[in-house]
Amino acid sequence: MNGARRMSIRVRFAPSPTGLLHVGNIRIALVNYLFAKKNAGKFVLRIDDTDLERSTKKFENELLRDLEWLGIKADELYRQSDNCAKYKLVMDHLKKIGRVYACYETKEELALKRKVQTSSRNSPVYDRAALGLTAEEKEKLERDGLRPYWRFKLNDGDCVEWNDLLHGKISIPLNSVSDPILIKSDGSFVYTFASVVDDINLGITHIIRGDDHITNTAVQMDIFRAISEKIPNFAHIPLLSSVDGAELSKRIGSSLSIFSMRNADIEPNAILNILATLGGSDNACHRYRLDDLVEKFSFEKMSLSAPKFNIEDVKAFSKKIISEKTFEEVKDEIKKMNLENISEDFWETIKGNLSSINELTFWYDVFFNKINVIKEDENFLRQMLQTLPNPIDFDEWVIALKQLSTRKGRDLFHPIRIVLTGLEDGPELRKIVDILGHERVKYRIKCNLESE
Repeated sequence: MNGARRMSIRVRFAPSPTGLLHVGNIRIALVNYLFAKKNAGKFVLRIDDTDLERSTKKFENELLRDLEWLGIKADELYRQSDNCAKYKLVMDHLKKIGRVYACYETKEELALKRKVQTSSRNSPVYDRAALGLTAEEKEKLERDGLRPYWRFKLNDGDCVEWNDLLHGKISIPLNSVSDPILIKSDGSFVYTFASVVDDINLGITHIIRGDDHITNTAVQMDIFRAISEKIPNFAHIPLLSSVDGAELSKRIGSSLSIFSMRNADIEPNAILNILATLGGSDNACHRYRLDDLVEKFSFEKMSLSAPKFNIEDVKAFSKKIISEKTFEEVKDEIKKMNLENISEDFWETIKGNLSSINELTFWYDVFFNKINVIKEDENFLRQMLQTLPNPIDFDEWVIALKQLSTRKGRDLFHPIRIVLTGLEDGPELRKIVDILGHERVKYRIKCNLESE
């Protein structure tokens, strides 16, 4: 940013509550948040709920939970559904100055027009046929039951230009795009229009969104000019895609939704770190906190290439984050699980084997409840009992057992692990023995001996 031009930065994240937030949505929210906080600005959350048929309170509540869970806190919260009166006032102004016009084509008629234009190798730009309708023709159409929808009349002789914070100079001739619909025939306001009115009223200074909106930005800038003297700055970031081709879907059940990741107990910082560094020059680090990501953020570090998201990278980071948590950091979560005998030693022993905190219950069962018996060599089991010291000392036991059994390496240690845990892999065997103690180790060896 130009240091000579100081302004109070205001950005917005404007999700629609018509489904679940996915990692692509959150990446947009995160970039907005990082940019605002890096510049001592405000991060505004605006719920774009003008689609009354598809918007639900359930999805709104879920997206609010997602943002709270990730630590992306809004400085201000608004809902578009509260602003319909403002939209009507602005629409009346646009009608008065002749920048909007009523249209009556049905969806089928518009689809046919686009098909004809495409087959003739022409751009499917609306032909403004409605501008030629007389007052009498409009009255007849409405008597026949057609309700008008309203389009904004673009300055089609103009070319919109702006200096994008990521792409640099962008130029789009307005005669290459259709006049946008601002009000549907059912009277509802379209996002293209409602968003501009809200951005003006909220004093948004920078609009940061996906590069699929570049053409839409040219259209909205012309609407901005018709309503206000101030036009926000824009940044269009490449859209995220999944490395395995999975769809970034807002549908329930999508593995790439934040809802799914939250319920899979993935660490939120793992998601933030991966998303903040994808498509950038910084390397991801599982130890970074949100404040660290704010400090490191810069559009200059971002590439114009579409980044690939890999859920396995997030899972690996989540595992690393858990493995470095102290007992003090997790003891409140452990209390909620109502597990007894969870000590700091136990946590330090098993944390490197956890992919999520909730897996603690699995390892609790392994250490303190009955395990599956995997039959081992009876002679070796008797040797284990014979050499088991009391009080137990792992090194003393292993030396004595090695001498008596003449086993070594995997042949010595693997059967001990199997007998004591019922598992092929897990924490360090020495630590397992220390946590179990003499009586529990002895009991599990006997259980194996006595099994049929």
